[in-house]
Amino acid sequence: MKQHTLVLLATLFVTQGCNTQSNGTFTDSRDGQTYKTISFKNALTGTTVTWMAENLNYKMPGSYAYDEKESNRKELGLLYTWEAAKKACPQGWHLATDSEWSMLVTKFGGTDNAGTSLKSTVGWDDNGNGTNSSGFNALPGGIRKPDGSRNLFKGSLGYWWTSSPTDKEGRALSWNLHYGRSKVFRFDGDVSNGISVRCVRD
Repeated sequence: MKQHTLVLLATLFVTQGCNTQSNGTFTDSRDGQTYKTISFKNALTGTTVTWMAENLNYKMPGSYAYDEKESNRKELGLLYTWEAAKKACPQGWHLATDSEWSMLVTKFGGTDNAGTSLKSTVGWDDNGNGTNSSGFNALPGGIRKPDGSRNLFKGSLGYWWTSSPTDKEGRALSWNLHYGRSKVFRFDGDVSNGISVRCVRD
């Protein structure tokens, strides 16, 4: 009986170990900024997937600080148009595809629940924070309207581009987290909007 229990515990440990993620860092040689990263196994292929665990903060044409305030960059990163987002990631990394976002959401609870594990433990309005058990540390960076007239939803909503266009002209797919919900939303947005970017290692 004792031996059976030890075998069972060992099996549980191995199984749980396969489902965990590891943390690291990456330094962007273009400007010297260092980003936290998370890595985990793709359940279908067994390969390791590595994401930046912070919003990209590389300044380039088509990128904007929320409300044009540089003080917002340190925590929230920059907001990018879709065209800028596709070029913004450093060498060896790329803008996450829609499929990679879908895999990330599935890994950490599915569309109905992943918001809780993906969201940061601070920064969301009305105590709408998550547990950040994923290590992804999603922040509510808001959105910049196409004409730059308004920046909206800082603290309440986080949006992230994918590299995947839709069949509608001027639209591309993005993913969204909400301060009051555990659900993760997928939608098509105006490519001229400025929203956050996460990069995935090639």
